[in-house]
Formats: sequence, C-alpha cells, structure tokens
Amino acid sequence: MTIVDSHIHIRNAQGNFAPIDALAQRLGYSQFAVQSLQCTGDLLQNTVCAVCKAQRPGKTYAFGGLEYVTGRDYAAQAKNLRAMGFDGIKMLEGKPTTRRMLGKGLDDPAYDAYFGYLEETGFPVLFHMADPPEFWDRSKVPDWAVEQGWFYDETDVPYAQYYQEIENVLAKHPKLRAIFAHFYFLSDDPAHAQKFLDDHPSVFIDVTAGIEMYENFSKDPAFWRAFFIKNSHRIIFGTDSSDDVDLTDDKVNISGYAAMEIEFLRFNKDIEIYDKKLHGLGLPADAQARIFAGNFHKLVGKEPKPMDRAAVKKEAALLRGYLKNDEDARAMDHLVTLL
Repeated sequence: MTIVDSHIHIRNAQGNFAPIDALAQRLGYSQFAVQSLQCTGDLLQNTVCAVCKAQRPGKTYAFGGLEYVTGRDYAAQAKNLRAMGFDGIKMLEGKPTTRRMLGKGLDDPAYDAYFGYLEETGFPVLFHMADPPEFWDRSKVPDWAVEQGWFYDETDVPYAQYYQEIENVLAKHPKLRAIFAHFYFLSDDPAHAQKFLDDHPSVFIDVTAGIEMYENFSKDPAFWRAFFIKNSHRIIFGTDSSDDVDLTDDKVNISGYAAMEIEFLRFNKDIEIYDKKLHGLGLPADAQARIFAGNFHKLVGKEPKPMDRAAVKKEAALLRGYLKNDEDARAMDHLVTLL
C-alpha cells in the first residue's frame, strides 16, 4: 500500500535527517511531507525543510511558513515560497500559544491578499486551529498539556472564536485548498465536523494525533467507521512525527503514535498505546488508499516540486541578518552548505 505521511516536523537544524528516514523506512512510507514552523519565530525552519526536501527528490514534500520579523507582505512571502519550490504553506498561527505571540486572528484583513493569492493559485495550506476543547477547562485539561503551557483561560481567545474566524476566511475565499490538522479538533463533535466538510467542499481534515481524537473515535467504532468511509475522499493521513527520536531503539515510533495511526485505520482490533486502549476502524481498501495517499496526491500533486536551491540560498542569506544569536547563524551557514 502507498503511504504518504503528510505531517512531519524537523526539530533540529543540523541537517541530520536520519531519524525521519528511519521512520519512513520502518513504516513503509513512499513519500512524506515536512512542515515548517517558521511562524513561531524559528527562522531556520524553512531552510531546514528545504534542505530535507532537496536531498530527497521525488520522496519529500515541504510546506513552508510565514515569518513576522522582516515586515514583508504575506502574499509576497507566499509567492516567494511557491517560487522556491515549496509545495504548500503550514500555518501554526491558529494555535493559541502562537496567537498570543502574534496578536491577530486569521480573519484579520492583513491576511486578505495572502489568502486571495493561495486561493487564486491553488497553493495548499495546512492549518492548525485551536486545540482540544478541554484545554480551556481547568478541570479537564491533562497535566501534560498544562506543563506544555497549553491551558487557556479567560485571557486567551475562546475556543469557539477560532472556528468563527475560519468560517470568515472561507466565506471570503471559498476555493481555498486547505487541510485542517488534528481532525480540526472536532472528534468530540462529529455533527460539526460533517457540517464543516459539507459546507466547504475544497477543504480536508487530517488524522494527526491528538491522542484524544483516537480515544473519542474508539468510543463508537461503528459510527466512526461509517463516518470515515463516507468522508474518505476528504481525510488525509499524517502523524505529526518529528526527528527528535532515539535511533538506538528499534521500537521507536513503531509502538508510538505513527504506527498506531496506521493500525487504527487498517484493522478492526484493539490497540494499546501507552496507558490508552483504542479500537481500530478496519477501513475498506479503497477508503484506505484515498486516506493514506490519494487525497494528498490529489491536493498537492503526485510528485514534489523541485526546490530552487539558488533561491533558497538567497532567502537564507536575507534571513541570516535577522537571526538572534551566533548559534543560529552557524546553523544557517551549515544548512546552506548542504544545498
């Protein structure tokens, strides 16, 4: 079976992609997509994603990210990313921690021309919007989320507001080709999820964990199996895996989320992961084919675009002047040598 992992992150900037290659080999990926988190202020992210892709032609897609330090127009940045050979854009701007830093919603007029360009060109965008709803409830938020700084109180944007902002964006740009990560955090509200897909025929949702998603799915496997089959042309496989893994452990990410997500979709069986007990959906082969690869290929293309290495180097040289410390500057210089 062809498997494309649409959602992988690179945490280090040393150009050591062995952990990602190992994950892909162990899980039988045909291709994978690395997702930049440049919007968080890490100005190395686009370059490291570009290097990973350039070194693996035909196998690796790369979604770039916007930056908020040079003052460049967002639409111009999107045009530049597309010209460099990125396959789409990753937006973590909808996560509350990033929202605190940037201070603007995605329906802010500052993004109008940017989303207009994405819609006009069909350039895909992967959104992270909100977080699980229990992260706004002190009595329900998990301790590990609190430790990560992911508990949100009355000083943060309310959970429901994120969904209204996206409705506003899609009202202006109805043909925007978008993926909403983590099942759009609607695994506890299937009616909302179905309405969202019905109302917006150009969008997709992905199944990257959030373990809470898979716990919710497992509460009623028969219902969710029917939901996934009905919407199998709108769901995309991804794992949110990253390169910060222990290569000496042969079981890493095999007994973890990445392997679990594959098993969950493929098999009607009980699955234990950490302290959780889940139950897989056992989807039919045609639904699996669409979710594991077909939908991503339909949206982004069957082959990654070639990276323009000279253009990436030019962009890296510009961003180097905005790096905050010598360590980052050395990392950027090293990445450029790998292009």
